[in-house]
Formats: sequence, structure tokens, C-alpha cells
Amino acid sequence: MSAVMTDSTFACHTAWTAQLFAAQVPTYVYEFDDPASPTLAGAQVPGLDESNAHSAELAYLYDFTMGERPLTPVQVALGNRMKRYWAAFARFGAPVVAGQAPWPAAGPGAATVLTLGPVATRPSTSFAAEHGCTFWRTRPPRPL
Repeated sequence: MSAVMTDSTFACHTAWTAQLFAAQVPTYVYEFDDPASPTLAGAQVPGLDESNAHSAELAYLYDFTMGERPLTPVQVALGNRMKRYWAAFARFGAPVVAGQAPWPAAGPGAATVLTLGPVATRPSTSFAAEHGCTFWRTRPPRPL
């Protein structure tokens, strides 16, 4: 169920919007992908996977968790990489960081997405396919 909500409501609409923006201005898209991310809502609900939830990356950017699990050293390292990308974008207008994976700008035809994970951070051109965006484009929009 969480994949349906993510794909239909967030992921695909983000990809489509990025393509529209990319036709006008440099546009950078990321996907936060830490399957072991702590939840911002507090304790995990048994049987409900809340990792990688919308806004989960905020704990990595702002050094806080509201749940029972603090960030691990590997997650802190991911957060530090993310902060360097954000700082480079704020300072130079492009998230280019020496020694880190390249973050290509999205194009008007296809969104290149930087996948931010604890072990690997990599550019990906398969985001739309992974989230079934061709399928979701043919469905009426859902309200949030």
C-alpha cells in the first residue's frame, strides 16, 4: 500500500513536475533511499513499514530524530554527503561536490534522479520506470 501511495501521489508527480521545470531552469531531483531510516513520527507501528517515508531525510539534514532510533554512523555519513550537496547548490546554483557522485540536472524529456542511499549514492535514469509512472499517468489524479 505504501508503494501505491508513494508512486501515485509523490514520486511520479515529482518526476513530471521536474521535467516541466527542466525545460525552463536547471532542475535537480533526488530520491531518498535508506530502508533503515528512523521515522520522524516516533516509534514504528508494528507491521507498518515507515522507513523512507515522506520527509524522513529531514533527520539527516538537520541532525534530529524524534523516534526511538538515533542515526547510525553510516546514516550520519549519508547526512553529511547530503548537506554538502545542498550547500553547494545554495552557494553555486548546482549541487557539484568534489569526491561525491555527480548529480546531473534533469532534462525536459526524462528526469535524472540522484538516489541517496547509506551505502551508495548514484544518478539514475530509471526512476520513472521503477515507480510505474507510465501506468500512473493514465489514472486520474488523486487528492492528498
